[in-house]
Amino acid sequence: MHQILCERHAMLHDQVLPKYLKNDADKLRARPHGLNSIAWNIWHLLRIEDITLSRFVGNIPQVHTSGGWQQRMGLAYGDMGTAMASADVDILSQTIDLAGLAGYQAAVGAQSKQILAAFDVSRAQQKWDTAHMRAVIAGEAVCLPAITEGVISYWGGLTMGRFVVDYTQVHPNTHIGEMQVIGNLVGAQV
Repeated sequence: MHQILCERHAMLHDQVLPKYLKNDADKLRARPHGLNSIAWNIWHLLRIEDITLSRFVGNIPQVHTSGGWQQRMGLAYGDMGTAMASADVDILSQTIDLAGLAGYQAAVGAQSKQILAAFDVSRAQQKWDTAHMRAVIAGEAVCLPAITEGVISYWGGLTMGRFVVDYTQVHPNTHIGEMQVIGNLVGAQV
């Protein structure tokens, strides 16, 4: 199972996301019918993967922080985008540096691959204590203050195994599905 997760995750970062990122900027930034843009979806799924795998599986610094990616992508936003207001999705979609986003994608993919390869499956049932959750979620401002307690509560109930499966497979695939719909609406290559 561990091998399959690693292979599927590698496919996401080596094939699927780079293919989307090759689309024209107008297609990546478009928000047909008010949907989140392809660029926003990629940024969001990467933020979630970076936060959860780096801090709750590998317990190492996020790529976002250690690599200065917020500035490199030209963003005012350092959180994960959950519950982001539509006006802020507009701003992010129109201003994100797409070359920076592609660089962040490569960096997150590389670090996550290392975390997954080193993951000791005997730790799959381990959970983090509330103090660690709070230090990361509130202390590193990974979400909007209004949802902090809910995120601490939800993520605090997850095992390391759930973090691995949910945030390398389930969550990205949900957003890939959304990106396929958007891509079809704007004529992007999907």
